[in-house]
Amino acid sequence: MGQRFELDGQRHHITRVLEDERIEFENADNGRRQELLLGELLGHHKKGRLVFKSLAEPTSGARAAMRVLNNALLAAVTPAQQKLAALRLHFVKRLEGVVTTRAVVEPLIEAIWTGLGAPERELMPSIPHASSVSRWRRQYRECDESINALLDRVALKGNRESRLHPEVEDLVERCIQELYLAPERRNMETVLAAINQHIDAANLQRISSEHLPRVGYSCLRTRIREIPAYDVWAARYGKRSADVKFRSSGLGEQASLPLERASIDHCRLDVFVVDEQTGLPLGRPWLTVILDECTRMVLGYSLSFDDPSAMTVMRALRHAMLPKDEDPDLLNAWPAWGVIRTLVVDNGLEFHGFSLDHATGRFGTTVQTCPRRQPWYKGKIERYFRTVMSDLLSEIPGRTFSNVLERGDYDSAKHAVITLESLNRVLKIWTVDFYHQRRHSALGEKPAAKWARLIGQVDRHLPDSAESMEASFGKPLKRTLGHQGVQNDSLLYNSDALAALRHRHGDRFVISVITNDEDVGYLYAVCPDTGEYLKVPAVDAAYANGMTRWQHRKCREYANLLSEESQDNVSLADAKQRIRKLIAQDMLLNPGKSRSKLHRWLKGQDPLEVPAPAPASAKKPTRKKSAPSSKSTPGLEVPTAPFSPPAQPARTSTEFADELLLTLDAGIANQFKKEAFA
Repeated sequence: MGQRFELDGQRHHITRVLEDERIEFENADNGRRQELLLGELLGHHKKGRLVFKSLAEPTSGARAAMRVLNNALLAAVTPAQQKLAALRLHFVKRLEGVVTTRAVVEPLIEAIWTGLGAPERELMPSIPHASSVSRWRRQYRECDESINALLDRVALKGNRESRLHPEVEDLVERCIQELYLAPERRNMETVLAAINQHIDAANLQRISSEHLPRVGYSCLRTRIREIPAYDVWAARYGKRSADVKFRSSGLGEQASLPLERASIDHCRLDVFVVDEQTGLPLGRPWLTVILDECTRMVLGYSLSFDDPSAMTVMRALRHAMLPKDEDPDLLNAWPAWGVIRTLVVDNGLEFHGFSLDHATGRFGTTVQTCPRRQPWYKGKIERYFRTVMSDLLSEIPGRTFSNVLERGDYDSAKHAVITLESLNRVLKIWTVDFYHQRRHSALGEKPAAKWARLIGQVDRHLPDSAESMEASFGKPLKRTLGHQGVQNDSLLYNSDALAALRHRHGDRFVISVITNDEDVGYLYAVCPDTGEYLKVPAVDAAYANGMTRWQHRKCREYANLLSEESQDNVSLADAKQRIRKLIAQDMLLNPGKSRSKLHRWLKGQDPLEVPAPAPASAKKPTRKKSAPSSKSTPGLEVPTAPFSPPAQPARTSTEFADELLLTLDAGIANQFKKEAFA
């Protein structure tokens, strides 16, 4: 009767015990009475919904603090203190039911102490006073007969009230909030100086007997430590930083079989790559990786100078799903292939386009997006990138460093020796013959061994055909099929298969096509009858084969400008060759600039003869402003007459060359223009 408890956070106390093991209890807040069976109450207690409270309420602040510490004291005290608490409990139990008068209790206490053995005498060398034993009995009773109540509580000793003057207390609180808990992240010495400066200014208006005491460093530190650590970090570094620092790590989403769950992400490698022909440093390439979260096998990757985009994602997905070709560089097989069930991505724009949804939807892959700005949801692939940086790239000359202090005097561009092709081979060998064959600390076995052990339980499959696979990663469009074929981005595509379609469906009709941003040399047409994919090559195959859509559109812009200035039609192939010459010369004349995007032009193209670099003794051309030269060379004409801009100034071919090379992170100066166009 009267037992207090909390049920779902609401306070109750038992009023009556009824028949049939029914318990009546009353809500302490609204007085409402309820009845439950004893078994139901015990079930709530087992589930953690019901918590019993003490019959006696604490009568002081120190006793309330003692009650809070009861559950934690046993884990913090020494074995000797626990034995002393057990010895005190021995006195409490022996004196249970005895009158508490001193005349009666003192002889009994002495008799109990006399009967103790030598080990107990060491813990309690003298006879405890009657008032001490009375205090033990009271604490034991008030704390629901818990032995924790008999532990020493040194932490509860001393004054619990603030010793600071109320005005000083308010000043300290205000300075902490305004100065310390601020994005400027002032240290405690600065805040302490500001507090004492305010105190000194206030004391100038007070008599000596009413001066406010100055605050010490330990006092300020104690006040700051009383604030929750999360709140301090959030105020000084921001809420997101606090969420990252104080996050709780767990197992997260788990995959029990290969290909059940994979994550994809990008990383810019910390190594400089040089050009294969000139040996000039190009910059740092991007690596896109798809990692199987069950076995930690690398399913596929893409290594290039292309910024993270839908094209790099599609390239990595295609590599991950298709079987890997035999490679003479590899000692072990790379058996990773098959359709992925769940693909985990972040909030990058390249993961939210129609192309990815179209491709994954065709194969039954579910795209799962991580919460915004919370990379630890893809912790496995982030850990893989750190392993690549520390284990692989540390052995390659030309490595860069994220910290300028770590880099020291090391010139990454000067020591760079590896080409993109060689880096791709090194990365493949390291992945298959080292990373897959090394024991993984989280798995307890090798990734390749776990893959071989579990892959037999997976019903993996491939797309219907290679054409279906490649077409699925393209962009679906609607185009009109006529006698010239299909036109897309100023390029014509035609074949005998399209002619046969026109014979069956009419001279001119709308057809579904799928384009590939990685190679504009072909597209896929969807047969209206069967739904099959027909691979249709570009009419101008010499120009289009191997060219990306980005390169093609830049050629279109440049050719249009040249045509407007010269009033003659300039072919796309001619514009392509002129741009390549500009880029090749700029790579030699600007050795200190990044060329990662310049190499994007020369990638996959035929070798281009580039003039040899000037000797070191040659005088470097002066980069001063000058008008474009009137001289011309075969294949590259520049108008000699001044250009009269309209209300909205149009770009000239030379201005477009400047803009193009600036877009490629390798701008061209006016003096170079003069020599390049001479």
